[in-house]
Amino acid sequence: MNGQITAAVIGGIILVMGLGVPAWARTNADEAQLNTLQKEIDSSATAPGQTTQVEALAKQFNVAPSVVQDLRARKQGWGETTIELAMAQRLAQTDPKAYPTLMNALTKIETLRAEKTGWGKIAKDLGFKLGPVVSAAQHTRNELRRESRAMGSAKVSPKPEKAAMSEGPARPDMSTRPNRSERVMRAH
Repeated sequence: MNGQITAAVIGGIILVMGLGVPAWARTNADEAQLNTLQKEIDSSATAPGQTTQVEALAKQFNVAPSVVQDLRARKQGWGETTIELAMAQRLAQTDPKAYPTLMNALTKIETLRAEKTGWGKIAKDLGFKLGPVVSAAQHTRNELRRESRAMGSAKVSPKPEKAAMSEGPARPDMSTRPNRSERVMRAH
């Protein structure tokens, strides 16, 4: 009986430890992915169309363009601005009583970031997972890339019209040519 209890306790500990590790590993992986996305957004959003990027972020997170401009004025890159907005959006969705507006949630996120708190710890302390934040940041990165490409293609002057092709010799009228079966019959 004592051996069964010991085996059950050990099995329970292993199960609890096994369930805890993936959650920590997922949080670390999500935070690493957010850091990578931050760098990607910063590098892909270097096009001169800053107004377009401000508008894209404002639209994505349903805030006034001035909110995005204020975040950028704090010497933040586009990546950090995007992630802060995504974190604030998630916090407002997760705890609407404490953070009834996105601006309330954004203020909390900014305060924690000013204390050099990492994304993963912020999410954990505020009671949400980073997965949805990663998804929102990826979506925004893709939107910014599309905007950047659209801006790039708008700058490129359209290709000049091709010169009218000179008319070559007229093709012979094929209606007078015998069909294949007639040609085969003549050959035999």
